[in-house]
Amino acid sequence: MKTLVPFYVMMKRIYDSSLLFSAGLFATNVICILLVLNMLSTNFGFVSVSSLHLIALFLLLGVVLLNLPLRQTIRNLTKTNPSIMKLLIGCSLCLFGFLLLIGTKTHLLWVCSVPVILSGLDLSLQGIDRRRNELHLLAITSFVYGLVFLLLHAIPSIWYLYQQTSLVVSQAIGVLTNTPSVLGPTTSGLGILLVAIIFLICSFLPSPRKTRKDIFWFCLCIIGLCIVWFFYLLLLNLISYPSGDALNLHLLFFLLCFIPAFGFLLRSHVKEIAVTIPQKNHLKRYLKSGAVWAAVLLFLSTSILTLFITGGSLPTEEQTVVFYADHMVGTWDVPEYGKYGKDAVGMFGLWPIYLSTLGYKTELLVGNTTQFLNVTQPPAQNITRYMNLTDYTTVREIRNLTETTLSQASVFVVSNLNISFSKQEQAIIWDFVHKGGSLLVIGDHTNVGGMQSPLNELLSPVGIQYRFDAALPFDEKLKWLTCTHLLYHPITAPLISPAELQYGIGASLQLSSTSFPIIVGSSVLSDDGNLSNGDIAYLGDYEYNKGEQLGDVILVAGAYYGEGKVLVFGDTSSFQNAALPFSYRFVQSSFAWLHNQQTGTTSMFQTGVSLMLLIGAVLVFWFFKNPTISFAWFPLLLCIALLLSISLNPLSLTTTTPDLSDNIVYIDRSHGERFSMESFTDNSVNGLIVNLERNNFLPLLLSDFSKEEIAKSDLIIFNAPTAAFTADEVTFLQSYMTNGGVVLLATGYEDKEASLPLLQAFAMDIEPTPLGPVPYVEENITLYQNEPRFVDSWPVSFQHNQTTSFYNFTWNDLTFHLVVFINYGAGGLLLIGDSQYLLDKNLESIYDYWPGNILFIKYLLDELSLTEGQP
Repeated sequence: MKTLVPFYVMMKRIYDSSLLFSAGLFATNVICILLVLNMLSTNFGFVSVSSLHLIALFLLLGVVLLNLPLRQTIRNLTKTNPSIMKLLIGCSLCLFGFLLLIGTKTHLLWVCSVPVILSGLDLSLQGIDRRRNELHLLAITSFVYGLVFLLLHAIPSIWYLYQQTSLVVSQAIGVLTNTPSVLGPTTSGLGILLVAIIFLICSFLPSPRKTRKDIFWFCLCIIGLCIVWFFYLLLLNLISYPSGDALNLHLLFFLLCFIPAFGFLLRSHVKEIAVTIPQKNHLKRYLKSGAVWAAVLLFLSTSILTLFITGGSLPTEEQTVVFYADHMVGTWDVPEYGKYGKDAVGMFGLWPIYLSTLGYKTELLVGNTTQFLNVTQPPAQNITRYMNLTDYTTVREIRNLTETTLSQASVFVVSNLNISFSKQEQAIIWDFVHKGGSLLVIGDHTNVGGMQSPLNELLSPVGIQYRFDAALPFDEKLKWLTCTHLLYHPITAPLISPAELQYGIGASLQLSSTSFPIIVGSSVLSDDGNLSNGDIAYLGDYEYNKGEQLGDVILVAGAYYGEGKVLVFGDTSSFQNAALPFSYRFVQSSFAWLHNQQTGTTSMFQTGVSLMLLIGAVLVFWFFKNPTISFAWFPLLLCIALLLSISLNPLSLTTTTPDLSDNIVYIDRSHGERFSMESFTDNSVNGLIVNLERNNFLPLLLSDFSKEEIAKSDLIIFNAPTAAFTADEVTFLQSYMTNGGVVLLATGYEDKEASLPLLQAFAMDIEPTPLGPVPYVEENITLYQNEPRFVDSWPVSFQHNQTTSFYNFTWNDLTFHLVVFINYGAGGLLLIGDSQYLLDKNLESIYDYWPGNILFIKYLLDELSLTEGQP
C-alpha cells in the first residue's frame, strides 16, 4: 500500500528522541550522499582524485552502517522469513556497488555505483521491515545525476555547452561589477549547483500530487539555488585570491545550497515504492510493463553511447604518417654521445622512430635534405653508439605541398608551424582531410616563434584556435596529475594515469560548434601572454589576474571534416623525445583514432540513436509505468552496460603492440618502483632513458606487467620495487632470461623486501651493510668523474658460479660487490645494490651529469651484448 510521508512531520515534537534521531539521520544521509556525488565528480577539485575517492568510499560505508543494523540483518539472513529475498538482493547490490567503486578506475562507474549501493541499502532495510524514504529519493537522485554525468562525458558537445554556460554567466557578473571574470564550471561551482538542482527535481517529480503551491514552492527553491550561485559568483568576483585558492570556498557553496534544498523537503512528500520480486510465472506481466521496457531501452542507450564504433580495424597494408618538418619551431635531433644535460634530449627526432615500432611508415618533408641531415645527425667524431634517424624514416625534399605529396599519406602532421601555408597548400591539405585523411596539429603557448597565426589560419575551417596564453595547473607540486579531466573518448580510454599525458606548458584552445573537446584542464589557469616578454617566449606573470579564464580550459580538441578527422594539441610536450617513453600509450591511442574508419556521420548517428533510446526510456517509464520491477534494476543495468562497453572497447580500438623486439626496453612501474613520473627531477629516470636512447634503444614505461609485451623486449628494468614479485612473475622472468632477456634490478637493503622472491630464486641477497656514497668524491671530484658513482650502496651477496662482478672494491681486506650479473640461460639477472643509482640526481639531469656513470651504463650494455644486431 502506498502512503504519503510528509518530511515536516519529523520536525514536530522535536523533544521526542526517536524523532530527533530520525531527523538527524535524514539530514546526515542527504548531506553525505550529495557530498559523495560531488567528490566522485571532482566538483571540489582541491585534493587529489585518489583522496576524494577514498573519502567518498568511507562516507558511503558510513551511510550503510548508520542505516543498516548489522545484528538484525545477520539474524534475518540466518532464518526463514517472507522478506529474505529482498534482503539477499539488497545485500548483493550493496556488495556489487562497493566492488565497482573499489575495483574500477573510471569516474563514470564510480558515480553510477552510488545508486546501486543506495538501492541495495533500501531493499535491505525493507527486508528487515524498516523504512528510510530518503534513501529511495537519494537513489533516484544519484541515478539521474549518473545519467547526466555520463552524457557530459560521452558527448563532448554537451560538455562544451556546460562549460560555455559557466563562462557566460561569470562574464555577465563581471560586467555587472565592472571586474572581469571568466570562470569554468569547476571554479564557478556549476557542478555543485547541478547536483543540487537534480536533487530538487527528483524530490519534486515523484510526488503523487502537485498542487499549485507545490509547483510554486519548487520553482521558488530552484530560483533560490540560482540566487545562491549568483551571490557565490559575486563573492568570487569581488575578493582577490591566487589561482590555487580558487576552490577553497566550494565547500561553503555546497552547504549554502542546502538552504533551498531542505526548504523544499520540509513541504514535500516522498512516495513509498512497492517492490516486487520476480516470480517464475509472471513473464507475460513483465513484458507488458512499461518499467521493464524502459529499463531495456536504458541499457541499449547506454551501451550504444559508450561503445567505440571505430568502423573496423586498421588495413593490413602499412600506413604512412607524413610530417611537415620545415618552417617550424623545434629540431629533429636525437640523444647522442657528446651532448649531455639540457642539450642532450633533443625535441622531435624520436617521434617517427617510436611510430615505426607501431608498424607505421614515416616520412619527413623538408626544404633542403642536406642541410636537414647535417643538423640532425650526430657528427662522426662523437659517435660511439647512436640512433640514426634515417634508419627508421624517409627524408623527402619538397618545395611546396602538392596533391602528390599527400597521395600516399594516412595522417599529415604539422608541428609548431611558424610560416603560413599558401592558400593553394591549405586547399590541398583540406581536400586531403575531406577525402578521408587525418590532420594532426600540435603547437605551443603564447605565440612562441610566431606560430599562433599560421596555425590558426590553417585550422580556421574547423573553428579551432590557439589562444595567446599558457595553461598552468593550480597545484604547483602535483601539477597535471590532479587537474586533468579526460572526456570519454577512444584516445583517453586506454590511459591508466594522467601522468601518461606528459603535458607541459601549452596554449589553451578556443573551439566552435564544429569541434569538440577531448582533454580539459579542470583546475588550470589560462595565463594571458605578455607581448613585452619576447626574451621568455611572451609568457605572462604565472599568476591569476581578473579576466583570465580560471578553470576548465581545453587542452586537446578534435573535429570531423568530410570523411576525415582533425586532432589538435595546445602543447607539444607529449610528442617530444623526453616524454615519449611515458606518453607512448597516449601517442599510440591518438594515432589509432586518427587511422580508424569512424567519421562525423557515424559519430552523429551513434549519438542520435542513443539519445532517442534514452528519451524513449523516459517517456515509456513516465506514461506506461507499472510497478512490476524494483527501481534497483535501472542503476544496475546502467552499470552493467558501462562494464560491457569498457570490456568490449579494447577489442575495437585499433592499437598495435611494439614489433621491434631488438631495441625495446621496458622500465617497470607496475611494482610501485621508487622513481618520479615528473620529468627531469632528482628522483626521475629521464637520465636513464636518455642513456638508453644513445645506445639505440627505445625505452617504454610499463604500467601493467604484461608478459606478452615483455617477451618482445631484450631488457626490463626494475628500480627499487615496493610491491612484491609473485611466484608466477618470477617463473616468467626466469623463462624470459632463458630466452635471452636481461633483467636489471636496482635496489638497496631498505627496499629489498619486495625483490626477495626474485633474489632468492637466484640465491642472491642485499647485505645489511650500509656503504653510502661509493667512492667518496667530494674532496676530489675531477679525479673520480670518469668512474662510476653510487649514492646509497649496499653489498650484494651471491652463491652462483656463473657470475660476473662488474663493480667491486676492497676495504680492510673485505671485498664488496655492488654490481653483479648472473648468467641464466641465454640471458641473466643484473643486480645493482643501490636504489638511487639510476636516478637523475646520480646519472644525468637537465642541469648536471656524472660522466663515469654514463660511461658505465654504456659499458654494461656492451658487455651484456644487448646492442648487437640492431640497425
